[in-house]
Amino acid sequence: MFEAITHSLTAVLVLVFVAGIGWVTARRGWYDEKGRTLISRLVNCAIPFFLFYSVTSKFTHDQLMELINMAFLPFLVVGINFAISIVLVKLGVVREEIHGAFIACFTSSTVLFVGVPVTIALFGETGLPYLLVYFFANVIFIWTIGLYNIRLDGVRRHGKPQPKMFSLQSLKLFTSPPLLGFLIGMLCILLSIQVPRFLLLSTHMIGQLATPLALIFIGTTVAKVGFRKLLHMPREVWLILLACFVIRPCLMIALMTPFDVPEVMRQVFVISTILPVSSMIAVLSRHYGADEEYASEAVSMSTIGLIFAAPVWFTLVTFL
Repeated sequence: MFEAITHSLTAVLVLVFVAGIGWVTARRGWYDEKGRTLISRLVNCAIPFFLFYSVTSKFTHDQLMELINMAFLPFLVVGINFAISIVLVKLGVVREEIHGAFIACFTSSTVLFVGVPVTIALFGETGLPYLLVYFFANVIFIWTIGLYNIRLDGVRRHGKPQPKMFSLQSLKLFTSPPLLGFLIGMLCILLSIQVPRFLLLSTHMIGQLATPLALIFIGTTVAKVGFRKLLHMPREVWLILLACFVIRPCLMIALMTPFDVPEVMRQVFVISTILPVSSMIAVLSRHYGADEEYASEAVSMSTIGLIFAAPVWFTLVTFL
């Protein structure tokens, strides 16, 4: 038990230390909004290469098939969590003008931007392929059900045209660079395609930018928002934190119980569920006329909350 706690604290301290560099430099005025945008773009540029390298270098064909057999678990968690958000809306505990943004925030996660550095710090690169399964379930939710409900907010708030559940916009998920990097890597494994060594080394080198830069960006976000905002949050943001740090991980544990899930997969699946709200929700809310301020607050507060939740859940999952 002591060893598990020590490992947990060490991994979390790595996250806090690197993110702390972002926090300190942000407090000293190193970044304006353009600087933060540049860091974000560099991370998003590096992630597809990182995912391709991770899949092709860490997985065998048999391991990939084992992972595919358990891929239904993240989809179940996403689906049940979405159903819970609908129930909360129907019960009237959520303001009508943010119904869509609330539903999208309640279920979506920043699986890559935050999940990659967290997973590497806690489990090493061997945990990444399992994170990618949750990423797949998450990105499909965001670009279909999540986007649809955000657009419904635009209808309610500004009288915009009634949206469709599936549209050309939702097809973006199949052309997003991170998903393409993941799928091409899977295809190489399934078809036993030998990736040239220079390509592996190149994607690895570029991909290594993703983790430290993502953590630094998180630090700048925490510095921008501040911890004091935690004391003055609306009820709907507290419900988002409840989803991120209690409902989703407990759901995942309950759903995995009847199955013989490998240890590392089990642990990564649980940690995947505590990741903060996807920043894409705030972007989509701005674009489609939903409450951007609420979505941004949910993203920021869940990111800060992860600092406190990660050591607790990582210690717990070592005993699963």
